[in-house]
Amino acid sequence: MRTFRRLGLALSGWLAAVFATLPDAVPPRVAVVTAFLLVCPGLAALRWVRPPGAVADPRGTAVVESCVLTLVLSLTLSIVVAEALFLARAFTPARALVILAALTTLLALLPPPGRRGRVRRRAAGKRSEAAEEGR
Repeated sequence: MRTFRRLGLALSGWLAAVFATLPDAVPPRVAVVTAFLLVCPGLAALRWVRPPGAVADPRGTAVVESCVLTLVLSLTLSIVVAEALFLARAFTPARALVILAALTTLLALLPPPGRRGRVRRRAAGKRSEAAEEGR
């Protein structure tokens, strides 16, 4: 199930880019592009900034914290991309949207950094146990 969510998140930017080709001020274009810019880049980045052993709070504050962090990360990534394009004198809304879509896809599809290290440590631990048994 998580794989489908990650795949949907990865494709959300490209869906927003398709909707951006609609005429200006068409309600579906505004809704889809705004929803993407406010939620999707931050949701993809949230997997990378949350500690790997984070436990959900039973009082529900973890949900509010995740929502606020998602919004802040989305706005931050949008600002960084726009600022970089402005400094390069290459800003267009379509270009910024495509870069954010690519960044969202990359963050959604790559495994979080903590996951690879744990697999290697487990494999190394099993090897050492097997080596000790063989002695």
